[in-house]
Amino acid sequence: MKWVKLALVCVFAGLLFSGVLNPILAHISDKSWLSGYLTDKGYVGYSLIVLASFALVAAGGPKQVVAFVFGYVYGPIVGTVVTLLVCLVAALANYMVARVLLTHTLARFFPLRMNKFNQFASRAPFMKILMLRLLPVGSNLVTNLLSGSVGVPVWAFITASAIGYLPQTLIFALVGHGINGADHAMIYTSIGLSLLSFILTALIYRDHLKHKLSTLQVEGKAS
Repeated sequence: MKWVKLALVCVFAGLLFSGVLNPILAHISDKSWLSGYLTDKGYVGYSLIVLASFALVAAGGPKQVVAFVFGYVYGPIVGTVVTLLVCLVAALANYMVARVLLTHTLARFFPLRMNKFNQFASRAPFMKILMLRLLPVGSNLVTNLLSGSVGVPVWAFITASAIGYLPQTLIFALVGHGINGADHAMIYTSIGLSLLSFILTALIYRDHLKHKLSTLQVEGKAS
């Protein structure tokens, strides 16, 4: 099974570097180019744009660009759904590659970082991954690889990622579609989700700090 997954990764890498997806990746944020490309290629063009977006996100590229593109191509609602699916599949691919192929390699080269992440995510993994997804900074690729390598439960990883990706995805899909043409309810929803994400992030981080402080106090009394 491990070799089958490795073979699939190699096939996808070959497709990526063969030049099939290069034009799309080079123009993925250019609305005029995308319009002409989709008009010319039709359903094949739509499929290749999805594949190129997957490659971009899986390689650590910004999911905001993908949300912008799909908001323009499909509209804000369908664009948000398609972006979430692409991002979740890419995150799961990173997670599985790390879990199946890279665990020992990452442990050898980054033992301190893996240990710190394991301590961070071992308690309430859903909430911790949710916090990392809601934060507008940080690398999704690093989070995916570390989550897979330390064995974060896959269901917590996927559900927290889906919820955490939603606010920014919806906002950038609206921008791609054109906020002037968007429904007011969608705009208010995106603003509300953004505010909620900041509040949730603050609450989760406060809980993490309280737990860390209580652990240090217990260790101090024990010593």
